[in-house]
Amino acid sequence: MKKLLIVVVLLALVIGFLVPRVDSYRESGELTAPSLQAEVRVLRDDNGVPYVYADSLDDALVAQGYLHAQERLFQLELQRYLAHGRLAEFVGERGLVNDRLMRLLDISGFARRQEARLSAAERNYLQRYLDGVNDYIATRGEEFPLMLGVMDHQVQPWTLADVLAIQYFRVWSSSVNWRQELLTLKLIDHLGPGRAASLHPITINPDEPGTDPRLVTAGDNFGDNFGDSLLNSNDAGPELSGPDELSKLSPKLSKLSPDLWAPRYAMGSDAWASDGGKSAGGRPILSSDPHLDARHLPGFWYPMGIITPEVRAVGGATPGGPGIGVGRNAYIAWGATNGYADMVDLFIETADPDKPDHYLEGDRSLPFVTRREEVRILDREAEGGYRSEWLEIRSTRRGPLVSDLDPDAAGGRLLSLRWSVPEYAGPDAGNRELLQAHSVTEALAAIGKMVTPLNHVVIDVEGNIARLASGVVPIRRDGDGLVPLPAGDTDNWLGPIPAADMPLQLNPARGWVGSANHRVTGPDYPYAFSTHFSGSWRYRRIMELMDRDQLSAADHWAANQDIKNLLARRMRPAMLAAFEQDPALAPLARILADWNLEDDKDLSAPLIFQSFLRHFAWETFVDELGDELAMAYLKEPYYWQERLLYWYERGHSEWFDDSRTDEVDGLGDIILRAGRLARQELVADWGEDPDAWRWGDAHTVTFYHPFIPGADAARWIGGGVHPMSGSGETLNRGVWMFDAPYEARIIDSLRVIVDLADEDRVMAHFPGGNSERWFDSGNKTFLDAWLTGDTSYWWFSDRAIAENARTELKLKPGAA
Repeated sequence: MKKLLIVVVLLALVIGFLVPRVDSYRESGELTAPSLQAEVRVLRDDNGVPYVYADSLDDALVAQGYLHAQERLFQLELQRYLAHGRLAEFVGERGLVNDRLMRLLDISGFARRQEARLSAAERNYLQRYLDGVNDYIATRGEEFPLMLGVMDHQVQPWTLADVLAIQYFRVWSSSVNWRQELLTLKLIDHLGPGRAASLHPITINPDEPGTDPRLVTAGDNFGDNFGDSLLNSNDAGPELSGPDELSKLSPKLSKLSPDLWAPRYAMGSDAWASDGGKSAGGRPILSSDPHLDARHLPGFWYPMGIITPEVRAVGGATPGGPGIGVGRNAYIAWGATNGYADMVDLFIETADPDKPDHYLEGDRSLPFVTRREEVRILDREAEGGYRSEWLEIRSTRRGPLVSDLDPDAAGGRLLSLRWSVPEYAGPDAGNRELLQAHSVTEALAAIGKMVTPLNHVVIDVEGNIARLASGVVPIRRDGDGLVPLPAGDTDNWLGPIPAADMPLQLNPARGWVGSANHRVTGPDYPYAFSTHFSGSWRYRRIMELMDRDQLSAADHWAANQDIKNLLARRMRPAMLAAFEQDPALAPLARILADWNLEDDKDLSAPLIFQSFLRHFAWETFVDELGDELAMAYLKEPYYWQERLLYWYERGHSEWFDDSRTDEVDGLGDIILRAGRLARQELVADWGEDPDAWRWGDAHTVTFYHPFIPGADAARWIGGGVHPMSGSGETLNRGVWMFDAPYEARIIDSLRVIVDLADEDRVMAHFPGGNSERWFDSGNKTFLDAWLTGDTSYWWFSDRAIAENARTELKLKPGAA
């Protein structure tokens, strides 16, 4: 045993010594990039962040593509295959779920069509980046990432359609509202329209009191008309008379899970800004922290600087496309959150009973448009190393039939999916214009061209601040996008909401703007913008933190990592009143009463509250929904959290009564039941003494290498497993899934504070680094700072960049 241990240790030392040298790349010296017009200098700082000095933006973009390929080629390839629906070809069977949906959406076909529509400036912007990627692929094959060699993967030159496909895949990943429509149909199928209507999501804009049901109504029907919209919105559609008919829409609809068709691309974020009058340095300050599943190293973001005669910018870039996603230039700074604008609708189609290859629109019979897609699946045992799956995809005038992904779910009723982006995307994407904007006014014009459903926060050196929603949201003739409508002979979409009418806050008197994925429209907004928003507590916490006369960059940094739970604040009084009546729960009541409401990893109260909340929600709904549907419902917290809190604070709801018993239960009964179940769970997991429980023992985050995921591998070639503060309800986000408590999955993928009064630097870090290479410390450079909350910097001025430069690489034009 001792000899074996010695062998294992020696093997680990050899691997640790050799692999970084085998799996390495040139950070200094001279390399050739044939697409350059002039020499480019790349200075890297102590954290490996590159700063590109070029004589033109065109050459800077070539260098950016080159660097992305040099340090993230595996990530680039993964994204290319992901976007084109070829992931199974890259990673095998586990990629099939993604590929089926991507082929259904035909993102590849859309990218090719969109390529022909690009403006000359946009085409050049993308092409220069693409040239840099291909320069690296063509000239540096001997230093490709080791993981590509282990996979025996051959890298082919990139095309413009590849870059566009990745862009539109990311747009699609932000367009999650169609999941709500599937869930709504399942609820109607199970409960009937009337009962399902009582579960309608409540969406609140704290800046608009008219959106808060506590302030405008005492009834239980706030916004509860969506069930009727399915029945009455389109007389030309199929005749549906009640719950039984609704069930016939698809016999297996209640069993269909959205996860059958795609992995969960959950995203959130916080972003806010204080204006020049409210900021300590006299110029606005921006904070932005996008929330993503960023547990894989080296991370989603690639920090870098771009310095040319046209632009000086620094921030988080995203490999797979040019420019800066979150950051600043010499005049403005920008960040974003997911705005959840609803850009996807499902429609109920009717097959022509006399013509199996046709569907009906009113009295007209139209042929399905059909295409066949071959999905290749990596299979070392198959001849040639691959096997194939063929998809036959039918489309109506609205879009492809998502129900064809599971033929058994069709049952004579069909669901088509209509996505606004292929219909409304313009010749310019807006990112190029935002990178070079000189003012908030110019930034808003650039954002107006963007098709991604985001809430952007922008500031400028003149003191202006703004929050503007982007995306191409259809103007709906009928319905609000929460439930599929029967397709008829009248188009339900009337074009996109004009950019000038998108939700905007510009220089408000209070001196700040912000977004936390909450509703940003008022009760009188004229369009059906969305029914899918985060609960309001994170935004309400921003409101509290911004309620000061003056804020420094350090104040913004602290706010960015705030862990105060305002949902717990609102639920605690009723919990204490109930728990104190039960001797077994009284110790938990004492801990909760003394809690500062911070979801601190070293406290027991957050664990008690989160366990209680999970059991309370489950016990509220499982008796009527059943295990399967209750879990599907509770995995969509933006659907139910505000609704449940509304009932909770009112003190009663019919849903609190357990239909499985003869007794009539009230709020206090279900609080006690949930509390006892929470205590039982926590005692089993962490022992009898609640004072010894710790939130961070249960709420952990694992940083892993994408090639070998999992907690065990994370300790060797990843970033390890760490206790984590925060929760889904705090600004410092640590979202866990309802069916997998309490492992954090959605986290702060990036933290950036830009003080426009500071000409030298921005405060920033993210849970990763620039390099994806095995055993390279550069793939987790910023992880320790991210875990501790310590400040890190990305440099902006020439002086600061020069003072912190560690290496210099010269990229030269000419033949390879």
